[in-house]
Amino acid sequence: MATYSEAEFKAGIPVYRGDAPSGGERVFNQKDLDRVLRQGYSLNPVTLFEGNTGIGGGSVYDTSGSEATDISDARYDVGIETAKALFSWFPEPVMKAYARAWVKFGKQDLALAETRNSSEWEAEFGFLKRKDGTLIKSEVEAMAAIASYKETLREIGITNTEDFKKQFEQLVTGETSPDEFQQRIDIVYEGVIDNIPQVENLFRTQYGIDTDAPTIFAALINPEINDKLLKGNIKSVQIQAEGMAAGFSVNFERAKALEQAGLTQEKARQLYQVAGRLGGMAAQTGREFGVGTLESATIGDAAAQEEIDLLQGEAKTMSSARVGAKKKDGKVTGLLEG
Repeated sequence: MATYSEAEFKAGIPVYRGDAPSGGERVFNQKDLDRVLRQGYSLNPVTLFEGNTGIGGGSVYDTSGSEATDISDARYDVGIETAKALFSWFPEPVMKAYARAWVKFGKQDLALAETRNSSEWEAEFGFLKRKDGTLIKSEVEAMAAIASYKETLREIGITNTEDFKKQFEQLVTGETSPDEFQQRIDIVYEGVIDNIPQVENLFRTQYGIDTDAPTIFAALINPEINDKLLKGNIKSVQIQAEGMAAGFSVNFERAKALEQAGLTQEKARQLYQVAGRLGGMAAQTGREFGVGTLESATIGDAAAQEEIDLLQGEAKTMSSARVGAKKKDGKVTGLLEG
């Protein structure tokens, strides 16, 4: 270790660290000098590294060997500028955590490791960390994927994606690629887009909710928006809208009961399409037929199923035309395919 005279120590011996090459700090006794040199300080100005602006300043070691704990504004500013240059996508709290870590270590890799253990990072990116501490993706990869998810939603008119935060995080942790997400959305969108006008009309006329098609579609794919929009009842409204689109009057309470019994929108569409054909059969045979009978049969009502079977049997006797619904073990299974 270097040694200096008492007079030199009284004047203070300058030492340098990686984030303060042009500034230098001073120590005033041999013990402190030996200690800070072991900690990585240098007696000579150090070379600037990437992201380092060379602003100096900082703590001073006194003869008691204790280091002042206040972080200099100048060095913290350098940390912020380094964070902006290297991690511009970091939210502000994480950027500040990085700046503090950078002041502490003066090295990018150590500062990033320290940042990833901070509460600020955990709040923003904790979903990226596996149980063993490794990352599923880097922060920039996750942010890029989420940006792509948002763009997919914007393409179908969903511009406010604040309520999708949890879903986006789940997609990232599930390693869902942007292309796969696009395919999923396309499938759902094609399946419901023709139904949206009826749902939109129901919201306005029956529930006093003035909304638009993008909001409706957002509610169809996000339970949280669903709950905000109609207290979780949007699936029931979809079933009701399918009945309306097919020309039947289906009240909300009935639609809610069907949804709770397991009827989906897709099965409801099949049900009301078949109901029209069964109505024609009833007219040919002189039987009475109400759509409620088919609804009940579809969700497992044995008596209603028997009525449907009798109607189909009589119609088959009177005509060799195919009725359009497959039968298996006496059940109208063709109604619920898909």
